[in-house]
Amino acid sequence: MGAWDLEERIEKLRIKMVESALLLGIGHPAVYKLSVELDNLHNEWQRNWHQSKQERNYMRARPKHQVTESLDEKYRTVV
Repeated sequence: MGAWDLEERIEKLRIKMVESALLLGIGHPAVYKLSVELDNLHNEWQRNWHQSKQERNYMRARPKHQVTESLDEKYRTVV
């Protein structure tokens, strides 16, 4: 599941929870259940974001390439 899909699910569930709270009251068990589901989706999003941040940091920190020989040695031609 992509980040956009997860964010869309979070937003849809948030709207559903707010509407349910307005209709049933904030202390209703159905609203609590939606709140727990929303917390779980937020946790999943946070794990994904943290993991992708670590991957981005790794990509920045690693060397772009390893030099095994100098360019002079690699492209030297005998004339």
